[in-house]
Parts: sequence; structure tokens; C-alpha cells
Amino acid sequence: MGLGRNWRVRAAYIAVAAALALSGAHRPAQAAGGAFFVDNAGVDDPGTCKVEAWASAARGDDRVFAVVPACAVSLGQPVEFGVQYDRLRLDGEWASAGALNAKTPLVPFIDHVQFGAAVSGAVVLAFETNEIAAYVVNVPFSFRVAEPLQLNFQVGGIWERATGHEHFTWGGGIELALTRQLTFVGEMFSLASRHRGVQAGLRYTPHEKIDFDLIYGHNLAGDKSDWLTLGVNVRF
Repeated sequence: MGLGRNWRVRAAYIAVAAALALSGAHRPAQAAGGAFFVDNAGVDDPGTCKVEAWASAARGDDRVFAVVPACAVSLGQPVEFGVQYDRLRLDGEWASAGALNAKTPLVPFIDHVQFGAAVSGAVVLAFETNEIAAYVVNVPFSFRVAEPLQLNFQVGGIWERATGHEHFTWGGGIELALTRQLTFVGEMFSLASRHRGVQAGLRYTPHEKIDFDLIYGHNLAGDKSDWLTLGVNVRF
């Protein structure tokens, strides 16, 4: 059974949302990223790399699997480059999508700094049609309120080539370090005015170079169905 045009747009929509989930620097128990929607303003140090991966499942047969390797380099200032691959099952159909991502700081968000900002962009590819599905621009802001508490906000835009539609996106999140190894992350977000959602989770950091995530809530494309997500993030 071939993929219909509307379904391809919906699949690309989820791939765009996943691209927006790419985060910046991963400090122990003090940075979101992975499968979380709301970005932070951190950017990794040049010469460092990471791999983020997650699997999401709804109550029905819908599934999302993603893996994101990324590295940071110095081009006058730090720039992260990442490649994301998504395997999607929606309404009984499978599809694949990818994204090429880049992120650089506007106001560096480093240790002992209370405010930071960055800008990121992504080109989303639909493998079934071998076409560029969408372009993404995202501007995250981060505020370090206190040692255990960080607030993240973002605004951005998406241009879908399949429909020619342009969408405004926004999100807000909280990161609260409960212990040195356990962080609570909660967030609300909107992917266009008709897609809104809330999700929350726990991040366990047994070592400074690895995190494990358990997340419950709406999926990243804002569907009304609740999703459960398991993720792992490795830095080297």
C-alpha cells in the first residue's frame, strides 16, 4: 500500500519536531536534549561528539525510532553539526526521514553564566520521496535561576515544502536537579497553533558521559495520544 500525500506530510511533520529536539551542551544532570522537544542554549565544546537515541510508542501501533550522532567544531566559534535518522510507523504505515542540523551560540551559555541564547537550523529529508520535506529555524534561550534549576524557552519556524505552509513554534521547559544523578524535566510546546502538548520525564545520569531518559506525555508532533519514550544519550 503506497503512502498518501497527507500521510507523507504528517510523517515529515514528526521528523521536523524530532529535529527541533536536538540539544546543546550536555552537562551532568543539567541539560535537556535527546527526545525532549524544548532545546537549551548550550553548544558543545569543539572536538566533542555525542550520540542520542530514543524509541517512542503510543497505545496503538504508532512508533517513532530516532538516532542522532553529532559533533562540534570550531569555525571562529563553536558549531554543532548533527545527522538525524527517524523510522516512523503511523496509521499502520512505515516511513523514514532524516535531518541535517547545525547549531551555534548567540550568547554563550557556559558555566556560571545565568543567561544564554543560540540559533539552530535543520533540513528535513523524506526518504520515501527523496525530497526535502521542510526547513527548520529555532532560537533557544536558557536561564540558570539557581544551581539546581534551569529554565529553557524557544521560538522558531517551520516551512513545509510539501504544502508551502509556514508554522510558528514555541516551547518552555524546566530542568530541576533532584540529586546529582537524577533530574526532572517538564515542558510544554506548540508545533503550529493546532498542535500543542505537554510531557515530563526523569533523566538518570550514572556517569558524566551517559544519560538515560524516561518520558511520558504527548508525542513531539502534538498528537492527542499519549506516548512513552525511552532514551539514551552518550558523549565522548
